[in-house]
Amino acid sequence: MRYDQRWSFYNPVRVVSGPGLINEVASYAPEGGMEKVLLVTSPGSTERGLAGRLRELLAGRQVTVLDRVSPNPDIASIEQHRSVLEKENIDFVVGVGGGSVLDTAKALSFLLGLDDPQFSLREHLAGETPLPESPPLYMIAVPTTAGTGSEATPFATIWDDCSPKKYSLAHPDLFPDIALLDPELTLSLPLETTVVTGLDVLSHALESVWNRNASPLSISYAARAIDIVLTALPALVERPRDLEKRAMMLAGSYFGGVCISVTKTALAHSMSYPITSVLGVPHGLACGFTLPALLAYNARHDDGRLQMAAEMSGCGGISGLSERLEDLFEKIGVGALLEKYKLDAEEALALADRMFTPERSCNNICPAGPEEVKAILKASLPPK
Repeated sequence: MRYDQRWSFYNPVRVVSGPGLINEVASYAPEGGMEKVLLVTSPGSTERGLAGRLRELLAGRQVTVLDRVSPNPDIASIEQHRSVLEKENIDFVVGVGGGSVLDTAKALSFLLGLDDPQFSLREHLAGETPLPESPPLYMIAVPTTAGTGSEATPFATIWDDCSPKKYSLAHPDLFPDIALLDPELTLSLPLETTVVTGLDVLSHALESVWNRNASPLSISYAARAIDIVLTALPALVERPRDLEKRAMMLAGSYFGGVCISVTKTALAHSMSYPITSVLGVPHGLACGFTLPALLAYNARHDDGRLQMAAEMSGCGGISGLSERLEDLFEKIGVGALLEKYKLDAEEALALADRMFTPERSCNNICPAGPEEVKAILKASLPPK
């Protein structure tokens, strides 16, 4: 990518990082009569005592806990939560969890801040109604996985289980106000979750590079995220409680989120949606396993941006980046995960026609039709 091309960059999220930062959450809460807080988290956080701990940390405020957030939040469940919570007159939102929790918290911060109680999220996502011009509630995002980067984006991924189909609630005001990155909250992550969410970080970084909306600044963030994943993720497979590497991955996830907040994702994510919704493959794995083949495909059409990212991430060039990806996949066991979820070329190829989400696939620097997508799938998966 040339520096004399037109580009822009914007990200308003204040980020603070450090071990034990969760203990200071109250100091980042808004003042001025903002007493009613919605804590959005997961059942696992409640079981581990984290929700109770947060209640204590927010002592003096009226805390409503929503801990019934499941992976891949559905339109119907979010609308149901909204209808229950509207009478609570929530002042601000704290989201503590993985990407699904943070996306649910962001969606509710928007919906609970609306002046229009008749607004239908389903109708908006189906393209039938525009978003009202109404600012969301103040939000603090605390990720407990290093993956989605939702704490740095103005998007919330929402699924329609009836379709099944994936939507993105997007609005310039949907950025969280503050992101608190506490690596201690990720120390207990299972190995598979660590790997799968790490692949999501890598996907965000690479897709933001081979993206029509890339800028020199977003490429810089992406290159740092790539370097972090290549370094820290294999180390965490060997030493899961390495606090420094956990902190690195949280930072890499944030950097990746910053990237896609500017560029959005591209072909890997577009291809992944039916693999997740139909075949049940975890999101990070579904969009990560095609990355080496996509790198090879896009490298043939590189205008300098891939070379720039490869050099800035310490790989020397595109061929070096390709070798590092292959080495990473071997060390973190991507092949074994694909076998675990019984994903093979035949199943994936049967979904090829459903892998084109225009607002994602059209961001790829090189257009890809059905034949190209099938070739990428064949290169990424062994035959049955």
